Amino acid sequence: MLKNIISTLFAKGFVAVINLAILLISCKQLGSDIRGQVSLIIFNIAIIQIINEIYTGYSLVYFIPKFSLKKIYLIGIIWTVACALFGSLIMLLLYVVFELGTGGHWIHLVALSIIIIIHSFHMVIILAKERIKVYNFLNFFQPALLLITLLILFFGFNFKTVETYIIALYVSFGVSIILSAAQIASIFKRQNPALPLFETKHIIEKGFYNQLANLCHMLSNRYNFYLLGNTILVGIYSSATTLIESVWIISGSVSPIILTHIANAKDPENNGKITFLLAKICFLLSLCCVIVLYFIPREFFVYLLGEDFIHVKTVMLYLSPGILFISFATIISHYFAGLGKQKILLIANSCGLLTTICTSHFLISRDQLLGACYAASLSYFVATVILVVYFMKENKFMFSDLLKFIKDIDLLKRTH
Repeated sequence: MLKNIISTLFAKGFVAVINLAILLISCKQLGSDIRGQVSLIIFNIAIIQIINEIYTGYSLVYFIPKFSLKKIYLIGIIWTVACALFGSLIMLLLYVVFELGTGGHWIHLVALSIIIIIHSFHMVIILAKERIKVYNFLNFFQPALLLITLLILFFGFNFKTVETYIIALYVSFGVSIILSAAQIASIFKRQNPALPLFETKHIIEKGFYNQLANLCHMLSNRYNFYLLGNTILVGIYSSATTLIESVWIISGSVSPIILTHIANAKDPENNGKITFLLAKICFLLSLCCVIVLYFIPREFFVYLLGEDFIHVKTVMLYLSPGILFISFATIISHYFAGLGKQKILLIANSCGLLTTICTSHFLISRDQLLGACYAASLSYFVATVILVVYFMKENKFMFSDLLKFIKDIDLLKRTH
């Protein structure tokens, strides 16, 4: 396990650097207004993706090792097309009726949603089959190609509009889906024909709770996009959010390994101890990243992003407490996902979203960007506390166990 965690951490590190470069270049070349429009488009795609992943999401990792893959895959493709069409129509209606989000680029919203979701579906299957090297490579390849395409369009063709980013998304995910499809074909050839068929309702049931929990988690912060009032503020807030959430690379590198380890029933007696140790390590490493951020001059971010983003560092620092809470909670949430206990995730994240809904209108009307930060951090704190209480109760941990490291590290080294 430790070897997989380290390799995934390095891969995620390269991805984080690439994503940072994408953010910096797009902010510098497009400005806060167009960057805000791009953020809303990506946000709408993310909502459709979360709804779609009721069936095609990471809850499938629990089922793929145990059941025949071909039927799972066929239904997943049909489900994806239907959800992309339905979700995009809902987004259009929300814009027309309530002026939420963006009403332009509706056709691109449909097409990109289908491409991105199918690629993500492939990645779930590759991860479930524990092809970690391929999984890490594809995670790296797509954003790298996105960055290259943006550079060509910005500096080769001087093309600097919302459509620039849309074209880059088509290119990067279009090529990536071809590569991931080749891996899926290889997996099909090696599929054990003796595995039983599954009942779709079981996947949808677990996926429903899992994705509803994910939707609540995403809206706990991104719900504020709709309340900030204009795309300039959204551009600043979304850029700061993306930058500070890069801290999650640490917990994001560990969580897929925990998920597959538990879903494949490896070392069930010590899963709780391993999970708790990794959650503590992720929190401490994330805290170090936030401390480094504190000492970086504000002028550095202005130089990188442009004058429109002068308040980015302030927003990042005010968001950082909530980011640290989630860096700890992410590992625990994947522990419950690996056990198929998505209801616990739903309870925690829905309470977090409810906290946002109850506080964000007042806080944003009073403090705008900082109010959005207060609401998001408070939401993340509530969700984390609930998850940790469930986890400690299930594994009979005491508060003093938060300070134990040495014995648990020895256990991690012995775990494969």
